[in-house]
Amino acid sequence: MPFFITKNGQTYGPHEADEIAVFLAAGDFLPEDFCWQEGWPEWRPISSILPDKPVRSAPNAIAAAPPVATPPPPLQNGHIPNDIEIIGTLKLPDERTVTCRVEGEIQSPSTVIIAKDTQVKAHIRAESVIIFGRVEGEVHATDRAVLKSTCTLLGDIHAARVLVEDGATFNGKSHVNSKSAPKAKSPATTASRKATRPGPAT
Repeated sequence: MPFFITKNGQTYGPHEADEIAVFLAAGDFLPEDFCWQEGWPEWRPISSILPDKPVRSAPNAIAAAPPVATPPPPLQNGHIPNDIEIIGTLKLPDERTVTCRVEGEIQSPSTVIIAKDTQVKAHIRAESVIIFGRVEGEVHATDRAVLKSTCTLLGDIHAARVLVEDGATFNGKSHVNSKSAPKAKSPATTASRKATRPGPAT
């Protein structure tokens, strides 16, 4: 499982233990700097995770590490805390609710939920994607994509099933790739609308 590293108020990662050892050999980090991984209740010294074998020095290796605004605390109840910002690729091992700001890409083999009042500028690739907040980017779901009434999506959808609730804002193209649907009935369609709840029939 990868680690995050904190130094001088900045957080870097995620990185594997052998990568961190390379950074140490290059002088980018010190053994007394702290690291954290999911499941830990606190930050720990890097020296506690160092591999036994020596590694080669890699000049300027730290330049490739994407910064995070603040150190990520442990996940609580499957939620990613809203007081951090992630720039780069966020890989989630299972169903997670994203309440923080993300710029880049979100990947998961399970369900990704974008919470209400959360803004994401990223492509999302998952089994299912449920959006309550605002997303600027493409959505790729092998199962379903659900746009809740509070959702704003600026980007295309590629999914087997698409559900748009009344009140949702969707500006993009919907590509429905259901294996059970005839090919002639699944062309890309363009949508740019604000869904409204219908009034009583007259």
